Order: sequence, then structure tokens, then C-alpha cells
Amino acid sequence: MMFPKEREIGSSSGLGQGEVNVEKLSFFKIFQGEDLSSESMRAFPYDFIRNVPQNDYSSNMVIRTQWGVSWEVKVSMNPRFYYMEKRGWNQFVNDNALGDKELVTFTHTGLMCFNVNIYEENGKELVRPRTMASLSGIKKEVGESSKKDVKKAEETGGVRVKSKRFEEGKTSKKKKKKKMKKSNNDEDTVPVFNITITTSYLKFLPIPRYFADVHIPNKSKMVVTIHHSNGNCSWEVVCLVRKARAIFSGGWARLVREYPLSVGDFCTFKFIKPTEFHLDVSKKVEEIMSD
Repeated sequence: MMFPKEREIGSSSGLGQGEVNVEKLSFFKIFQGEDLSSESMRAFPYDFIRNVPQNDYSSNMVIRTQWGVSWEVKVSMNPRFYYMEKRGWNQFVNDNALGDKELVTFTHTGLMCFNVNIYEENGKELVRPRTMASLSGIKKEVGESSKKDVKKAEETGGVRVKSKRFEEGKTSKKKKKKKMKKSNNDEDTVPVFNITITTSYLKFLPIPRYFADVHIPNKSKMVVTIHHSNGNCSWEVVCLVRKARAIFSGGWARLVREYPLSVGDFCTFKFIKPTEFHLDVSKKVEEIMSD
């Protein structure tokens, strides 16, 4: 199965990366290239948003795979279009190890809930999760009340039910923001970033910009030490810092061979200091099942 090229699948908004099926209120995206967090990648096609019933607009959307796992993603807007916030979007992309020319369809079922189908480059549909992270139930960015809304939408088969979000007063919203801020502060105690290994990441590894901007020194080149989770070995890896991104380059391929890492592995890099990291790895589902 050959996927359309990017330039052949633009929407009427000119954003590219997505095309709408108005009759079924669905759209698709092609996951390829290095920047899967770009605004155009996270944007809703204009024709889709235009045809979603006004009552279905919500501050959050739910992405649900056919094996029953859901991700809740905050929806925002700018003067030009609606888009998915990076945090929840990146969680969905990383947990499902997307980025190797997959095609993903998003079908709206009401209440901003979407069923997704994932197709690999060869046209084969993904019917089971690639990683352990994709098995762990609903991923939330908001409070418990939002999870109840999700459950209600799923029980009604996606039929529109009056959302509690539109009835929440300013006090409730302030409490929710305060809770999220406290959670974020707890997570920031030990800086980490997560990456799911794709084929291209076996040769070099891009460091998420949100992490690099805060924790990686602004040097063109430096050597960092990455420790194995068992503490018995470590590797020296060259980190190249450019204006647009930072990447692990020289020495990274050796780490991949010796750790070892493979496509689908979920990696957590724990920050020790600017030139030192601790690497934990959750092996992909297929490897765990075969053991």
C-alpha cells in the first residue's frame, strides 16, 4: 500500500498533513519525518472543525485505539485553527511508537471522542499495542471529572451528552489548573524525557526541544555519559546542539547495539547533570510476550 505524499493530502486550510471526510466526520494523518509535534501535525483540518456540531466542541478530546486504550488530549485554538496540545499529543505518539510512515485515521463519534486506526507503511493494520506504555489504560491531562465524561461518551456509543465542562464555574476551573500545576511541579523534581525507538532512532536520537532548551547547554558539541539502568555499564555519546534541535550522534549506535535497544522500546532518560543521564528501558510488547 502506497501512502499519499504530504503535498497531495492538504486540507482546505492549507495546513497539510490531514484530509477530512465530511460525511463520516473523520480525517487522517501521515506520521513521517522528524517533527511530529509541529503545529501543522497537531492541527485539525479546517473542513473537519467546520462540520463538527457546535455542541460537540470541548476543551479536551479523547483518542481511543481499537484495543481499548484511550488518551485524553487538551484542545486549544489560535486565530487560524484548532490544534491538539503537545503534552497529550506527544504521549499518544510515543506510547504507540509512531513516526515510521504510519497512516492514522481519526473517526469522530461525538463529544470530541475519536476512534483511531493505525496502518503501517505496508498497509497492515495495527491490531495490538507495540509497547507496554500503550497497554496502561486512559492517559489523562485533566481531573477525575473529565474521566467520567469520557466514560459517559463511551457508554453512549459517542452520542452527544451535555458535557460537564460547559457547566463548570470559574471556581472549578481554578481548582483544576491548581491541581495540574502541582502535578507538573512534582514531575519536574527529576527532569526526564521519554522516547519510543523508531527505525531512524537506531542511528541517532533527537532530544525533545522542550527538554533541550532547559537542560542542555548551548554548545555546538559536547560528550555526555549515559548509564545503563543496572548501573554496570555506561556509554559516552556525542551530543550535537543546533539552533533547531539537539541530537545524540556519535556513540549512540554503539549504545543501541550494546544496551541493546530495538524498535518499539520505550526509553526514559533521567537527567543527572548536563553531561550525564540514566537510561531506563521498557521493552516492546512482542519481546516481553516471547520471553
